[in-house]
Amino acid sequence: MSRRASSGAEMSLFPFMSILVCLIGSLTLMIALMMATQVNSEQSDETIDRYRKFTQLQADIALQKSEVDSIEALMQDASHLHDQTQKALEEVAALEREQKDHLQRVDANGEYARMLAEANELRKRIAELEQDPEELKQQIAELEKEVARRNAGPEEAIVQIRPGGSGVDIEPTFVECTATGLVLHGEGEAQQVRSGDIAKDGEAFFKLLEKVAAQPTGEIIFLLRPDGVNTYNAARNYARTTYTANGYAKNGKLPVPTQGNIDLSVFGRN
Repeated sequence: MSRRASSGAEMSLFPFMSILVCLIGSLTLMIALMMATQVNSEQSDETIDRYRKFTQLQADIALQKSEVDSIEALMQDASHLHDQTQKALEEVAALEREQKDHLQRVDANGEYARMLAEANELRKRIAELEQDPEELKQQIAELEKEVARRNAGPEEAIVQIRPGGSGVDIEPTFVECTATGLVLHGEGEAQQVRSGDIAKDGEAFFKLLEKVAAQPTGEIIFLLRPDGVNTYNAARNYARTTYTANGYAKNGKLPVPTQGNIDLSVFGRN
């Protein structure tokens, strides 16, 4: 009897352990769910950021493609315009050549007509002069002179040297610079000096420098011909570096643009 009472008073642990196990399992499941939710949230933010960047990149690419297309269109327009301009220039050149040929033909025809008229007039005049041989000879002589004058070409105009500017208070001595040497225009007849004799002490040009240096207002004026540049450079350098017994001779230059004869009559010289 006493043993049964003892076993009835004992307490069973199975319900407590079951509850504890269930509680632990529930907590474990909750922790796993929370961790999975957190991972998915981080992955979702990263995916959204990547998608945003991808969308922006697509927009940039589309904009750049649009700009490239615009540039290509402009290049095509420029190429087309260049072709049109080149074609227009070729047409202008062709028109200029055609106009030039036309003008040459017109000039040639006009010159031919003039010469033909002169020839007819001469034939008529010769027919009239055949009755008077002496007058015919005179006309022939005049025509021969005219032909010789035309064949000789235009004569160079005489170059007259005149005082002017600040040089009116000097006493000039003119030295002409030609391709072969100097021409010293003094009081008498002009004197020739070869290029090789310009820088020789004691020669004509040296004596002229010495004479001009002795004059208080004396100055050598080089008359520079178009073909006398080298001669002028040699003479000028020699004049600037040569110290005579009377000192240095001042010098200047005056360009002479043609090959005409020099006229110094204004200064009382031939």
